Amino acid sequence: MTFSKLSVLLAFVGFTSVLNAQSYLGFNLKVGDSLRISQDSKQEIVQKMNEQEHKIINNLGGDYLFYVKKKTDSSYIIDFKYESFYMKTTSNLAGPIYNVDTKKEISADDIEGQIFKGLTRSSLEINMLKSGKIVNLKGTDSLIEHMIGHLDIDSFTKEVVKESMRKEFGGQSLIESLNQFTYMYPNKKLNIGDTWKNKYTGELTSNNNWTFKASNSFNEITAKSTIALKNTEDNITMILQGTQDTTVLADKHSGWPKEATITSVAKGISIMKDMENVDIPTTITSTTIYKPLQ
Repeated sequence: MTFSKLSVLLAFVGFTSVLNAQSYLGFNLKVGDSLRISQDSKQEIVQKMNEQEHKIINNLGGDYLFYVKKKTDSSYIIDFKYESFYMKTTSNLAGPIYNVDTKKEISADDIEGQIFKGLTRSSLEINMLKSGKIVNLKGTDSLIEHMIGHLDIDSFTKEVVKESMRKEFGGQSLIESLNQFTYMYPNKKLNIGDTWKNKYTGELTSNNNWTFKASNSFNEITAKSTIALKNTEDNITMILQGTQDTTVLADKHSGWPKEATITSVAKGISIMKDMENVDIPTTITSTTIYKPLQ
């Protein structure tokens, strides 16, 4: 065999090895597949004004069910359901603010508890591309009605509460929230070390730089992101920027995330409605962990 032929053969062998090392990064689901996930999030908000520090701690999460009921050429139709939800908020200045856990008995006069209990009484239909990007969601009107409709409050107050819930659990808001868990793949074959980008939009904007880190028992992918948050409530607006780190371990065949950890730090200002000329330095630090439920 001549040297030139040997070189061609070695190059071909090397090229074949590269192809064999590639892994498909995208969802590969079957009708009937399901995933139950628990989310645990801790968020610390620190505001400083006149040498006084206001610290708010939010602990929230729950158990969620994804069930694949239909498959198309480009996407999956998935039923999504909140099986449980909890939220606990405390302040070093005001003390306990919220304490809701739908796994526990909720009294009839606990309005906040009854609202979030309604999350578990309805399901949503998600249309998700193989990249994980959610492009459509149905059922939010029914979800909000289950949250609000049964409350024993006057009609005006009920409409005010509904509008608040639409902001958090309306169609586009919920799509943006769910995309932060599902939308992570390039929907193609890659080698270890390859990178790609995507973006989350909404109140939280995140520009994500993903890396295919390893493929052992699971596919490991990570992201380093720049984030921007603009959140406006009734009496306060927060404008912050920062960074976020994500690590995901996913099933090598289906693409289902088996474990994910997201940490972020964002700094900026808060503007109180009745103090428009005062910028309050604000820092938000958060950690979210997703794990499978058996």
